[in-house]
Amino acid sequence: AKGKGKIYYWWQSEGVSKDGKVKEEDKFLRVRRSFYDRYGRMLSGTSFKQNDLVVVKVSLQSSYSSVIENVVVTDLLPAGFEIENPRIKEVQVMQWVKDASTPQYMDIRDDRIFFFANAQSKAQNFYYVVRAVTPGNFKLGPASVNAMYNGDYHSYHGGGDVRITTKRNNAVASNP
Repeated sequence: AKGKGKIYYWWQSEGVSKDGKVKEEDKFLRVRRSFYDRYGRMLSGTSFKQNDLVVVKVSLQSSYSSVIENVVVTDLLPAGFEIENPRIKEVQVMQWVKDASTPQYMDIRDDRIFFFANAQSKAQNFYYVVRAVTPGNFKLGPASVNAMYNGDYHSYHGGGDVRITTKRNNAVASNP
């Protein structure tokens, strides 16, 4: 800017800290993330093999008996994952998913997925499928939910580390 007068500016920065530590808290809302294999078995750790197909379940719940309108659930993906199919109801082999909720809107990015909904006292479960594609150690951002018009209503949970190991191929190459 040039000339006389005042300049007003506002700056905000957000993201996952370098050490990956996040303050987990539930304020009027609750979000939780869990991982499953394609057959519905819960995966207990955060270590995966390259090319594994992983079903991600994100649960949303209000701590009120009434509905909290206009919330957005954000699930940050570690760099080694890619979203495979965000519409799990279309995947025939995953008929074990019986409690899937449909968000009002869903937005898919390279590094995260957003579910827009109204939070209820009964848990709503959103599912999507990712593939472990890149071997290495990665930071897993927390699953979060925020009320779009009231910053006091939020929940952050489940950040940490993810390890993706190389899948060994047992096939022996033949010489032509």
